[in-house]
Amino acid sequence: GTHKILMEMQDSRAVESVLIPIEENPVSGLTRTTLCVSSQVGCARGCVFCATGKLGLLRNLTVDEIVSQVYLAHRIARERKMPEINNVVFMGMGEPLNNLEAVLRALCIIGHRNTFGYSHNMVTVSTVGTNPASIRKMGMLPCRLAWSVHAADDELRRQLVPTTKHSMAQLRDAFVDALQGSKTSLLVQVTLMDGINDSALHASQLCALLEPLRPRVKVNLLPYNDTGVDGLRASSDEATSAFKEAVVRQGYFCAVRRARGAQAASACGQLCVVRPPRPDSA
Repeated sequence: GTHKILMEMQDSRAVESVLIPIEENPVSGLTRTTLCVSSQVGCARGCVFCATGKLGLLRNLTVDEIVSQVYLAHRIARERKMPEINNVVFMGMGEPLNNLEAVLRALCIIGHRNTFGYSHNMVTVSTVGTNPASIRKMGMLPCRLAWSVHAADDELRRQLVPTTKHSMAQLRDAFVDALQGSKTSLLVQVTLMDGINDSALHASQLCALLEPLRPRVKVNLLPYNDTGVDGLRASSDEATSAFKEAVVRQGYFCAVRRARGAQAASACGQLCVVRPPRPDSA
């Protein structure tokens, strides 16, 4: 099953990454493992439903610390005889756009034929969308792009992601610019929470927001994973299905990503480890 990896660094800070084996595809017969890696210790974005956000930002990861997560994961996957890691997602601890230079250099390293040889379509960098200028820079990244939207309505988005400073339309237009000249599609992610952002109206608002991105957008729905926040719970299966159907009726590809690793606190939004630095490295 899902395997969470704790990697301690020289200053005794630690980050978590997750190995997620995917069951055999009944059509192709292929098996694979997805690796979820971190880009920061903690995170400054403050998403109310995310355990990592409760830490605040402790520090950025260096290039070698990001790449070391991939190396360590490959070693553990071999030891556990897991399927080959052929999908790497920057969806762990931290906001990749707030550590963009290190993320870019790490992408170039893990994509090199003399290291792991990951092609562009085997790696995804996900962002909450810090600001339009940073989003436009994502166009230079050798990977697929993902945007954690969570709510298309500006007021609700600021409630869920309090650090949001720009309108969703401004962030969306920046993604339109970032995708110009690229053949890749944009993966849009929405964490669904019961009675908060899972209604038919919210689905309609999402479809309207994404209109300028057609046909290069795919929607992933992620029922909320419990992080101990009062008043937050996952949307029901019925509400999730209705949301998906509303998006599909508008002509978008939409899938529901079921939680993997929730019991081990390794599911999306649950990564959170506190490890103070050693006195001699502070």
